[in-house]
Amino acid sequence: MSLCFSSYDEAYRAMFTEYPDVVTTEEATKMLNVGRKRIYQLVKKGELHSLDRIAKGFLITKQSIVAYVLKNSERTSA
Repeated sequence: MSLCFSSYDEAYRAMFTEYPDVVTTEEATKMLNVGRKRIYQLVKKGELHSLDRIAKGFLITKQSIVAYVLKNSERTSA
């Protein structure tokens, strides 16, 4: 199932509305339904943008999570 939004801004406003603009590693795991190790891999590969390293992981921008979901949605629907 691919996601259909007319713009990135529309997707950002519609997706993950219950989360703040910057999330913790734990919140990112819930948003993407993946484990902590996968979040670390995505940050290391540059697929998720982290603002800062904190004691229990990273602070990750919601923008990068939305972009990652949209990018992978396109990849799976192609």
